[in-house]
Amino acid sequence: MADERILELYRTYGPFLYARCRQILGDEASAADAAQETFLRLQQRLDRASDTQQALAWIYRVATNYCLNQVRDRGRRAESMGDLPEVPGRDMERLLEDHDLARRLISTATPKVAEVAWLHHADGMTQDEVAQVLGISRRTVVNRLADFQRHAEAFTERGP
Repeated sequence: MADERILELYRTYGPFLYARCRQILGDEASAADAAQETFLRLQQRLDRASDTQQALAWIYRVATNYCLNQVRDRGRRAESMGDLPEVPGRDMERLLEDHDLARRLISTATPKVAEVAWLHHADGMTQDEVAQVLGISRRTVVNRLADFQRHAEAFTERGP
């Protein structure tokens, strides 16, 4: 029964999950690895997702966290974060239009703040949708977005 459920979830959400991981990670091989890792984790904790809606929220959350951790780890190993451009006027929406820059900026935030920032700014979810997917209050989402705003402003003000 559990194997059938995993297979059903994989068939239903596998392509969506792969696309999501590719969007965050920026390459196909890493996205395939991340999608596989997400489903392996789901298989180990299938009891946490008693219905399809819970399973989708759980899959989405695990994949997002896993991918953001990969981006963060990659950044620590490979590139200096001092190469970010200065942002006159601190226009957050304009800044986040550059997906590579947004990925790098989000990867420097704390994991909880990064998760909310990615879902809201990169995925375009409303605050209510982010709260629902993550199982947190809308107020917590608002606070984490404010934390991200302060983080981004401070980070870009540092300059090269």
